[in-house]
Amino acid sequence: MPVPHLQPGSASLIIASPLSGKKELLYQYVSGCLKNKQPIIFISTDTSSEEIKKELLKNKIFYASQGNIIKFIDCFSHQTGNIIPDKLDIKRVAGPLALNEISIAMAEIEREFLRQNKPAHTVIFDSLSTVLMYSNPEMVGRFIQVLIAKVKNKAGSIIFTIEQGMHDEKTIITMEHLMDGIITLKKEKEKIMIKAQGIKGFEEWAEIK
Repeated sequence: MPVPHLQPGSASLIIASPLSGKKELLYQYVSGCLKNKQPIIFISTDTSSEEIKKELLKNKIFYASQGNIIKFIDCFSHQTGNIIPDKLDIKRVAGPLALNEISIAMAEIEREFLRQNKPAHTVIFDSLSTVLMYSNPEMVGRFIQVLIAKVKNKAGSIIFTIEQGMHDEKTIITMEHLMDGIITLKKEKEKIMIKAQGIKGFEEWAEIK
């Protein structure tokens, strides 16, 4: 079964427990965007951008020949205590709570894509759980709401991830309320199963092939 299609101007939330297929799904979305020559902004809160690049290569996702089609916002590396400089495709911020820095970095990348006349972009935000560990859900919700509005204003789409079992029901409901689609993953006997609300054709559990 193919993965749920992300409509332009939409916001989706992936809810998954650890090792239940979240990374695999994200990489499928990256691969799909590359095939359509659609630019990507990958915001990572708990892994360095360099590690994500390695994982993309391990999954045979090659993009170097396509120009600056993927840009990273790295919220992790500076937390290691090392001052690591930005790169052409990586903007680093102080940490997952540097919400204003994340917004500024994203706006700069979006302007760059616009100057290059690239099509509407996709933002991947992995993950909200790291931000919620250090902040209250109301503040995170306000930040997400603004982020979604900015992406939708440019006809882009945005995907957030959140760890299942880490947060109380009220927090999950607060995050879900802001989304157009809710994608849930689980693992059954080594099979990755998927179900989605708000995305046609994925109302029942099905295996991702």
